[in-house]
Amino acid sequence: MSIYNDEGPEQIRGAIWLTVLFLAVVYGAINAFVPNSDMNIAVGVLQAAAATMVVYIYGRDAWIAMRTKSPKRTDFLIVGIVLAWLSTDGQAILAVVFRLAGMPAWFVNSEIYAPIRLLSVVAAVLHVSAPGAVDGLVPRKNRIAMGLGLGGAVLLVLALLWSRPDIGPLLERTRPYISDFFQTGSTEVPGASPT
Repeated sequence: MSIYNDEGPEQIRGAIWLTVLFLAVVYGAINAFVPNSDMNIAVGVLQAAAATMVVYIYGRDAWIAMRTKSPKRTDFLIVGIVLAWLSTDGQAILAVVFRLAGMPAWFVNSEIYAPIRLLSVVAAVLHVSAPGAVDGLVPRKNRIAMGLGLGGAVLLVLALLWSRPDIGPLLERTRPYISDFFQTGSTEVPGASPT
């Protein structure tokens, strides 16, 4: 029996609902008393820890899969899982560092972000192109969707770089709906003196 084919009674929906319920209750209880800036640091650390756990659990199998001469279709998925979670791990760590450093603008534009984020694009390609999904072949619709998605992304990037839209006013309109519900100090910046 494969280690990825556990015959236990757990169901996907049950695992999702229990996890979401636990996280919502704990987050809501703590967020009522802690500023959002601190909550975002805590969530970033939790996200990095969860991502590291996935990378640790699947990492050895992904390494073996990358070195095999005739990979199975699940090997594509396992390597994709590890790369996606490595990307998530790196982004979470960078977000925590950014907040703890007082959110310096130069750090957001540093060269370390792109490679970490692009790992998730490689992971997406591995997931979409995993052979054997239908009759031992990469389904044609997957190849078309991947081509259209990446082509659309290139066009969107070019449009955004050319037009440079100012979405600041639009974002400001969302502030009452997404800012600090418990009024615990969402505007405070870690490392900065309170005003």
